[in-house]
Amino acid sequence: MFAPVLFVLGALPLISCLPSVKVPYQRRIDECTVPIQRKSWTALTSEEKLGYLKADLCLMSTPAKSGIPGADTLWDELQYAHIIQVPYVHFVGAFLPFHRYFLAIHAHLLQTECNYEGPIPYWNETVDVGDIKASAIFDVEYGFGGNGTGASGCISDGPFADLALHFNEDLNTTDYCVTRFLNDRALSSAAQERIDACMAMGAYTEIWNCLEGGPHGAGHGGVAGTMINLYLSPGDPIFYLHHGFLDKLWWDWQTLDLETRLTEIGGNNTASRGGGFPGGGPPGGFPGNPFAPGDNSSVGLPPGFNFSAPSPFPGMGGDPDPAFTDYFFDGGNITTLNHTLWSGGIFQNITIGDVMDPRSGLVCAEYV
Repeated sequence: MFAPVLFVLGALPLISCLPSVKVPYQRRIDECTVPIQRKSWTALTSEEKLGYLKADLCLMSTPAKSGIPGADTLWDELQYAHIIQVPYVHFVGAFLPFHRYFLAIHAHLLQTECNYEGPIPYWNETVDVGDIKASAIFDVEYGFGGNGTGASGCISDGPFADLALHFNEDLNTTDYCVTRFLNDRALSSAAQERIDACMAMGAYTEIWNCLEGGPHGAGHGGVAGTMINLYLSPGDPIFYLHHGFLDKLWWDWQTLDLETRLTEIGGNNTASRGGGFPGGGPPGGFPGNPFAPGDNSSVGLPPGFNFSAPSPFPGMGGDPDPAFTDYFFDGGNITTLNHTLWSGGIFQNITIGDVMDPRSGLVCAEYV
């Protein structure tokens, strides 16, 4: 049984990783001069695809640099930074800004640590609704490898077949493989009509709930395996393309009213309900529970993974940990532009206000 993450936080030597001062962090990011292009995976040339895959493999072999306990590589550090703060970056107002920040850090590491100069891809999941296994993203040679195999679901082909992940949900370390159980039923939440419904939302809190409750669950659930685990999902490199798609959808919505939406934020700072992906409408994960309870054989879920059972994800819905909440700097439980974004020491802390416009600052990107 998983140990609750909020309990584990108090037991591990993490003081060096958490914020150490009680004043808002000042912006210390160079202005954007040459934005990096973000493109659909299918818009990349074969050479560009191979270059990106090579850069991710580089992160998986480059030694860790941030002093995170248990991390061997930069890839481990990224996964750690997500695991440790799951309850504070999911089902909360900071969900979209945090993942924009997290994507930018991943891209920054690709460039600075692995000399990557190509575009940053996203996965246009809508075009793959109905036939996920045929998606170019799962190509063995020019993609991320295919479906998992056998009862374990470990991927056995493609560039990441031998990838060993280390961090578990409780931040203990034991090696395990990347798993996938591709299924069309979950990906259906990325259908165009679902996207259109989100784009019609009028307020930030509405678009956040719509995206986190629908398309967010589509990519995670469609890939399943490691990706469906709210904590461990960044271990599968598809995670970054999936969240790139979500970020593009948020940006598409922002561009409909830039004057308002470049500064519009809101929502709660702590999750009002527990769960993880299963369980219904926002802030829950898969609205309407696209997975049939009981027999999951038809949708390719991990053996024994039953959505009618209690949540398999620990730490959600517990008492907020002041090691995080004391450093949000919102002046309450409502998310503001001054909210601190943190990455475990991998990159400097910034605020939500710093990532609201992806064309500037750390993000410095343009969707093409």
